[in-house]
Amino acid sequence: MSISRALMGLSVGFVLAMPVHSFAQVLNKQQQLFLDTLQAAEAGRKSDIYKGLEQLQNYPLTPYITFAELRGRLAHARQDEVDHFLTTYADSPLAGRMLFAYTTQLGLKKDWGRFQTYYNRIQRPNAQQQCLAGLASLALGDKDGAYQQAAQLWQVGTSQHDACDPLFERWIASGGLQSNHAIERLLLSLESGNIRLARYVERFIKDEASKQHVATIWRVYDKPEQLRQNPGIISKQTPQHRRLAMLAVNRLASSDLELALNTWIGLVRHLEIPIPEQEALANRLGVRYAKRFLPGTEKLLSRVDPDFNFGELTEWRIRLALVDQAWPQVASMIEKLPDELKINPRWQYWAHVSHKHLGIPYTQDALEQLVNDRSFYSFIAAEHNNLPFELKNSPAPFDANALNEIAQLPAFTRMHELYRINQINNARSEWNHATASLTQEQQHVAAHLVKSWGWYFQGIRGAIGSDQWDDLELRFPTPYTELFHQASGKYSIERAWAMAVTRQESAFLEDARSGAGAMGLMQLMPATAREVAKRNRIDLPDLSRLSQPAVNIELGSAYLSQMQQRFNGNRVYATAAYNAGPGRVQQWLNARGHLPLDIWIETIPFDETRLYVQNVLSFGVIYDHLTGQSPSMMSQSERQLLALNSTH
Repeated sequence: MSISRALMGLSVGFVLAMPVHSFAQVLNKQQQLFLDTLQAAEAGRKSDIYKGLEQLQNYPLTPYITFAELRGRLAHARQDEVDHFLTTYADSPLAGRMLFAYTTQLGLKKDWGRFQTYYNRIQRPNAQQQCLAGLASLALGDKDGAYQQAAQLWQVGTSQHDACDPLFERWIASGGLQSNHAIERLLLSLESGNIRLARYVERFIKDEASKQHVATIWRVYDKPEQLRQNPGIISKQTPQHRRLAMLAVNRLASSDLELALNTWIGLVRHLEIPIPEQEALANRLGVRYAKRFLPGTEKLLSRVDPDFNFGELTEWRIRLALVDQAWPQVASMIEKLPDELKINPRWQYWAHVSHKHLGIPYTQDALEQLVNDRSFYSFIAAEHNNLPFELKNSPAPFDANALNEIAQLPAFTRMHELYRINQINNARSEWNHATASLTQEQQHVAAHLVKSWGWYFQGIRGAIGSDQWDDLELRFPTPYTELFHQASGKYSIERAWAMAVTRQESAFLEDARSGAGAMGLMQLMPATAREVAKRNRIDLPDLSRLSQPAVNIELGSAYLSQMQQRFNGNRVYATAAYNAGPGRVQQWLNARGHLPLDIWIETIPFDETRLYVQNVLSFGVIYDHLTGQSPSMMSQSERQLLALNSTH
């Protein structure tokens, strides 16, 4: 009997441990033995595998050892072994990984009949497998299918997998590659900025008409600025003229955005580009230009979109009017928004503010509609009008029995143990695989289950996945309350503020790490952590300690306090600085610090930072509520700075 067959004969026992914080967990003997045996399986050390398995017979993660052992010798594995694995572990993401690997292996061995059988079971094949599938079709006599696959795979803006080369060679030799295929790939390459590939593709263009068209493409691409004075370089008879116009304008925008927009205006008129085809480019480039807050911006944008067809661009034109505090224009342009944006609390709020400034009565029904939402804008309006915050908290309706039913599913026993040994990526894969077959109600129960383990991040994701937006205890967990209490007291900041920042930064994932290198619960950059530790005499011998909640919460709270002091006690500016950096916030204040506070927030040019500030302030209200405090959106001094409070 093979090792893999012996492994699959082992039973998977159920172990439900008490909630733990996985990253502080010291591995027990069984967990360490599993990791050692897994390493042996990956290295192909058969005797160590057998020895480990004798002591792991009821351990829930033995399928991972089975997978590693079989995967290591997959090139020589029997089909019945693989099929047995796929059947036995169909409830695990390991089955999908094995299917993926085995299918590729069959393709590399040119076992085309079996390859095609297993390939048809893969939901999202990669480029290598798609290329192998084309070769399989060729080998099995389906030339039409193979060459259709080749044409589809060839027409991309990047280099394809090497496995495609034999398929492409056969397709090209058959005469399948036509000039239209080459022109399409050339355009895709230029749109992706892949000039080298575009030059390579050009060699496949043979007929004179296509060569002339390619010459036009290169003329437009190399010198797009010519189109400002001479849009006739592209005519309505030019093949793919609208796409070529967009390529030129996008290229021009990288060096001269204003010229790009003026060129686009002329091309839209000259080529009669339909409004739906204008929208994506007009929104993207128009919004980029609006965020510069230059004089004359509204005049230019009104030429880009004279009839307010593009909602995202209209939103930024409203923001420009807010900067000028031009309330008639604000009110008028809000009415130009599409209905789905107009009813958003954001624009309901600014309609409310503009009406107050213009002396236009805002009906009680409209006010009630505005405050009847759990959002930043609704909370500001409610606080201003001395109305209660609408939190809409609906606690989970199920009991411990429902939790236990989910907990006893094999997928969740594996998931829990993976979480306990800090194999978070594998645990998340188990979650994704398991919850795909659960009802929304079961997903909701599962989210509470993983929260009970201390996996707050996944609990929050589970709340969203099960559409449980009103289960605030699940979406806004309150761990480490004593640590937050101590740190907020020591550094004289609001506890709910620090918790809200943590919720926004990491969703309470203790070893979270951003692409930029920020670490831990409150996502501290290494240099910032060292500076704050030195300033406040906090022991930080090495950066690994940033994954420890006590250390991270103290450093993050100290830095929040530092930002609050730097910006004269204003939590809005301090919150923005925590996300974008104090230097950037100071630049924004130098440019627009004279504005009312709510307008300043609304016109933060970084979308991420604007949403960050609004979320943190809103989350603070929720955390006040959940921790038994009297909820407050802003301090009295902050409220006095609002445009809503400066009306007469």
